[in-house]
This record gives sequence, C-alpha cells and structure tokens, in this order.
Amino acid sequence: MARYVYLDDYSKRGKLGISYHVFDQLVTSALQKVEGISKSQRLIKRNQFVRLNRPVQTYIVHDIVHVWIYIDLAKGRDIQKVTSSIQNEVYSSLVLITEQVPVNIQVKVESII
Repeated sequence: MARYVYLDDYSKRGKLGISYHVFDQLVTSALQKVEGISKSQRLIKRNQFVRLNRPVQTYIVHDIVHVWIYIDLAKGRDIQKVTSSIQNEVYSSLVLITEQVPVNIQVKVESII
C-alpha cells in the first residue's frame, strides 16, 4: 500500500504528493453533504436514515485511490439509490479537488436498522 498519490503539475518544480489521510478527510467532508447521513448512533436525528458503521477507509494501490464506506441503512429505503448517491457525491468531490486521480469507491451496507 502506497502512502501518497503523486500528481504531475506540468511544471519544472516537481510532483505534488497527496497522502491517503487527505483523501480520508475529503471523503468525510463529502459525506457531510449527503442528505440523511449521520456519523454515529448518538448523533442520529429523526430525518436521518443512514449512519456510518465505521470510519472511512482509504487505500492507495498502484496509484488508484480505493475508498471503502460501510453504512447502516434504515429499513424501507432503496439500497441502490442511497449507495449511488453516496458514491456520486464522494466521486464528484474527489474529482473536483484532484482532477486526475483514478478513484474506486465502494459503499457496503453492513446492516438494516
């Protein structure tokens, strides 16, 4: 597992290295924009139907950022719709910041609450 993804900024100053910790923070901030998601059981509100099961996990393998998000989903919600909205929000946030880094985003539903 690599610790950094290197971006070529097309200047003679070198490359820009982005750590996997930065990607963890970017994904966490992107998840705050998703409607109906809560970080923990204690912070869940009435209109929230998704909670994070565990912290976001980010790995860099062969210059590809792999993001794993584990969630608990409320009963009666469409799994495909919720997971795709989470993936789209995280992907658009990462592409907006990094522009050229390949990303693999996996959202796994751990349990139905």
